[in-house]
Amino acid sequence: MSSASKIGGSKSVKKSLLSQILLSIVGFLFCVGMPALVTGVVPASTIKFERVGDRVTATTQTCIFYIIPYRTIHIDPVTGIDYDFISGGVTRERRSGQTDKYTQAEDKGVLVIQGPDQSASILVSPFNLESVRTKAKAFLNDAQARELKLFVMANWKFGLIFGGLATFLTLIYIGSFIFAFGQMLFGKKKSRLPDRV
Repeated sequence: MSSASKIGGSKSVKKSLLSQILLSIVGFLFCVGMPALVTGVVPASTIKFERVGDRVTATTQTCIFYIIPYRTIHIDPVTGIDYDFISGGVTRERRSGQTDKYTQAEDKGVLVIQGPDQSASILVSPFNLESVRTKAKAFLNDAQARELKLFVMANWKFGLIFGGLATFLTLIYIGSFIFAFGQMLFGKKKSRLPDRV
């Protein structure tokens, strides 16, 4: 084999490896990074209240992909429960020669768990905000209650539809990666049986 063909072969191998690396990076960003961003913008959260003696503590976890916490806040003791409602504004898009387009932004609900030194603000769907606040205040005022766990979404419509589809895309990506890795790992170990005469 000539030296020129060896150089050409090594260049094509390097080019193929580079394209595979770039394709893997793009695939990771699209199938994992984008869904993480979507489920981080409209997150799911868990709130756990516990009564220890005469005081109540609260632990909040804000999650991506519904179950992976990326922010945890611990309030000890809980001194109060409040809420805030942020009305979505209307944006106006001017169009030359056409009627203007008006877009209504989504409303936001925030549950505020207060402590002596810090507070935790958790995004809660406006539809569920009042019931979540009522359950939390009832637990705080009930000396016999020991534990309360709540699962809340910042926006059920956007979180379930877009967040669910994005999470499903990530699961497909992870499943494909595991399958390809298994094929690469165990495919080489398959031994062929000797041919019978």
